[in-house]
Amino acid sequence: MRYFVALFLVVSLMIPSGSALAAQLNLDAKTRSELESGKIITSLEQNPHTKVFKPTGHSLVEASVEEVWWVITDFSHFGEFMPGVIYYRPVGWKDGRLIVDCRVRVVMFKLDYTLSYVIDEKDHTTYWFYVKGPIKDAQGYFRIEPYDEKRVLVTYTTSLDIGKAIPGFVEETLGKTTFPSIFKSLKKRVALLKQKGPIPKPVLPPMN
Repeated sequence: MRYFVALFLVVSLMIPSGSALAAQLNLDAKTRSELESGKIITSLEQNPHTKVFKPTGHSLVEASVEEVWWVITDFSHFGEFMPGVIYYRPVGWKDGRLIVDCRVRVVMFKLDYTLSYVIDEKDHTTYWFYVKGPIKDAQGYFRIEPYDEKRVLVTYTTSLDIGKAIPGFVEETLGKTTFPSIFKSLKKRVALLKQKGPIPKPVLPPMN
């Protein structure tokens, strides 16, 4: 009997609790409280040199790391939850990065450009970088981290430098308004897929 009690205690100590997982993310009490109340936390900073606004957002999603990971790496269905996306089309790999052709709607404009993605399976992060198109630059990342037994912390940041095609105040407005809708749509997409059964692993082009 003592053996089983000791074994239970050892296993319990090896499995982090929800509060322990949250603490590992170095979040202060106020931030945790806001996240757990359902708030989407965003910030917006402007590069003093390029004048590009780079918003970053954090939100909790009720799902496992793997479930959200399958959604954000399913590029062929990005239009199902990413505002403004007309299509994302994975076309192949180059130097270990996934090449994706994109078409998005920004205000009254349609922009076609190509991104390269680093798919970091270990840290559950997708980094994207601008390859070519009518804009100056685009980069950012999605990251998924365990938060507690039922939720994960999703971080999203992006910058889109479109030069002089659209005024800076429009870029700022887009940064402030699109992030909440991105997280709300992501939560809705994950919940909808979970209702239908296990979220399938997306099929990506094979590496060369």
